[in-house]
Amino acid sequence: MENGASSYLRFLNGDKEGFVDIVRQYKDGLTLFVNTIMNDIHISEEVANEVFLRLYVKKPKYKSEYSFKTWLYTIGKNTALNYLKKNRRNYSSIEDCCYISDEQDIEADYIRSEQNLLIHRALKALKAEYSQVLYLVYFEELSHADISEIMGKNEKQVRDLIYNAKKALKAELERRGTNGQI
Repeated sequence: MENGASSYLRFLNGDKEGFVDIVRQYKDGLTLFVNTIMNDIHISEEVANEVFLRLYVKKPKYKSEYSFKTWLYTIGKNTALNYLKKNRRNYSSIEDCCYISDEQDIEADYIRSEQNLLIHRALKALKAEYSQVLYLVYFEELSHADISEIMGKNEKQVRDLIYNAKKALKAELERRGTNGQI
């Protein structure tokens, strides 16, 4: 599969299939990343759709000094934060909703093993910034440079954040009875 930058360039040059490729390749990951901010999978899907709509309608300029995924996830983060500012509501945890089975159906394709599902649930219990950085490192496998761009931090701050997030995740896993190990 092509990388997102070439698909986006094809789309900008009039090939609608390039846009379809972008959505197909990034929709699930973007939705799950946005969910680390929103903590509501249904609203996260709406925000991800808004990001893709913005790409389709406004056709923002892609900054090639960053990977396409980094650029797209930065737009996703900013869109999610803008959504929260506009709506100024406190969202309950998705685990408190009656739609938990919907979330698990979406994640079943993305998170296949029981261990990853346990880690994913423990991530939700962490401070939002911790779950975001761990998601970007371990699920999206982004570099510290890409993460620093997405999160608006320098690389040292990202390394420190990862260190503290790992400690918090270990404590959360211990609280859940896994002895901090998976």
